[in-house]
Parts: sequence; C-alpha cells; structure tokens
Amino acid sequence: MNISNLLYDYNPGFVPERGSLLVSEPMMDEAFFSRSVVMILDIDKSRGHLGLVMNKPTSLTLCDLLPDWDNGRHVPVFCGGPVDTQRLFMLHTLGSRFEGSTEVIPGLYVGGDIEEIVDYIDCGGEIESKIRFFLGYSGWSKGQLQGERESNSWAVDLHPDVSLLLQGEGNSYWRREVKLLGEAYRSWLMVPQDPSYN
Repeated sequence: MNISNLLYDYNPGFVPERGSLLVSEPMMDEAFFSRSVVMILDIDKSRGHLGLVMNKPTSLTLCDLLPDWDNGRHVPVFCGGPVDTQRLFMLHTLGSRFEGSTEVIPGLYVGGDIEEIVDYIDCGGEIESKIRFFLGYSGWSKGQLQGERESNSWAVDLHPDVSLLLQGEGNSYWRREVKLLGEAYRSWLMVPQDPSYN
C-alpha cells in the first residue's frame, strides 16, 4: 500500500505551534511514535519542539516512582517520549489549583507544586480525565519536525478538544483523534494496525 495515496494535508510545510496535536500517519513504524498522538508543549529559542506522547501507557504507577507514597499505586504513568526518561511531566485540567502550573492552551495546564498534587490525590481528587503523568518527552531539533511534516509523518490538529485529551489510551485514542481531523483523513482508519494484514 502506498501511503502517499492515503495522505491528505492542506499544508505539509506548516510547522505546529504550542498547544497543537500531532497525529502520526497510520503506518509509522517507530517504537515510540507508532499510532501516537503528541501534544506540543514548547518551542525553544532555536525553534526546536518539545512534546508529550499522550496515548502510550506504561506498566508503571506513581508508586513505582515514589515508593513511600502508597496512594500513588492508583495513578498510572504514561510514556511521554524517548528523551530524558527519568523526568516526570504532568498535564491537568485543574487550572490554577496547583501553584506553578502553566497554561498550554485554554483549559490544559502543565506542571504544578508536587506537594499540592499529592494532597489533592490523597484527599480523593479525581484523576481520570483530570490529571495525566508522563515519563520522558519527545523532542525535535530545529527544522526536524518540519522535515517530518513534509514527508507526511504527521497530521496537525491546531484546536484539540481539551475535554478529551486526558481520556483513553493506545490505538483507540489515536483513532478518535484521526476522526476529529475530519473527512479528509478517514482513509487512515482503514489501514490495519498490523501491516501484515494488508
């Protein structure tokens, strides 16, 4: 199957800005990015990009990272990407509830005071659809992401639905985001997850 026959992109040279979602093309064959959805969190001074893979769960919980915190066993940890996998990130929809939070897009925040976060969870605060933790991040050097866009590796959603971003995982999350890209990308949904079924 020729991927170029399936792809539609109104402007492959467009490079996404902070708060955009990258949706991988269906046959991307790369361990971290196959059927992945990536939130762009930041662009550094040299115009490189930093993002988090949103839909790749790990077998870890926060209790594995903070063994003295028993309530952490209820909090899953996702794989944010292959870079600096000892670094923990948190996205949430709880606004300024946590001191030190930074708004990425309206309604979605990154970071916050860890003691306040622990208190929130210890007091029974809702986690599902509200908070998601990630180990590692995804990074692109200057010009790298633009090159990947021009080779049709990623579609871009400039206005993701914040209410859905911290819900779901895996291939079903990817399929949902492909559907939200619109009719032009429907052909992506016909590509089997396992290419050997072609």
